[in-house]
Amino acid sequence: MKKILKWTGGILGILLFFAVGTAFYLSNTAQNRLAKKYEVQPKSIQIPSDSASIEAGQKWVSVLCTNCHGENLAGTKFFDSPDLGTISAPNLTPGGAGKNYTDLDWDRALRHGVAKDNRPLLIMPSKDFQYMSDEHVGQIISYLKTLRPVEQSWEPPKTKFLCNVLFQVGAFGDALNAETIDHAKPAHYAPQRAATAEYGKYLVKVSGCRTCHGPQLNGGKDPNPEAPMGPNLSPGGSLPSWGAEGFVKTMRTGVTPLGKEINGKFMPWKEIGHYDEDQLKAIYAYLMAQPSLATAEIKN
Repeated sequence: MKKILKWTGGILGILLFFAVGTAFYLSNTAQNRLAKKYEVQPKSIQIPSDSASIEAGQKWVSVLCTNCHGENLAGTKFFDSPDLGTISAPNLTPGGAGKNYTDLDWDRALRHGVAKDNRPLLIMPSKDFQYMSDEHVGQIISYLKTLRPVEQSWEPPKTKFLCNVLFQVGAFGDALNAETIDHAKPAHYAPQRAATAEYGKYLVKVSGCRTCHGPQLNGGKDPNPEAPMGPNLSPGGSLPSWGAEGFVKTMRTGVTPLGKEINGKFMPWKEIGHYDEDQLKAIYAYLMAQPSLATAEIKN
């Protein structure tokens, strides 16, 4: 009996040794990924200065940037966990990153997910923004240049041991877009602006709808453990009964035609609602042009 217990204890000790060693290996690998330098070549694009372009840039920023960087774009602490660490969205105004960022730096960050110092940006959705046209990126940069400086600083991301391990095993999804983007791919061009499915496809891409609603838009799960299931946006879901007008109204009010309130923490309807009526109708047209699919089942 003593011999059996001795062997059992030895085996458990070996297993524990390998488990701890594996955890440290995963954490170290994650830290190396976060510290890696990326030499990418951003594109030199024309930055407009007319009022119409600046206004268009403001609308893009309101839709795509304020959810993480705040209404005044001075940044927010959007992830803070005693066990996992702290991640803040940086200050984009001239009181922060905007002070030293050139036009090329902005393009590198937006469409490549790489910071001015060539490190990868954590939880920066460049996998979506890479599809933005030169014109629209230029409008965003033109607006960022007009921002009032806000003196607000944030600490760099601090990820703890457990967070690094979870990150390395993919628990947070594609959180480091610089790794997966084809940096040599040419910039995309936007279709003609109209309430069409073609233009809606472009808006759905750059808005990152598939992050929460799945690759086929028939339901999915954001990597955030607290996030609920993203509903089915294909014609196989409830969206057809809303109609285009109901879809627009929902993105304006946060309440569906059935009277259900949308949780703005996980579905940024306020930000999406900054799109004008034609843009929202274009998104709806694209969604209704998709195959009618049953709601996806997400395995835990």
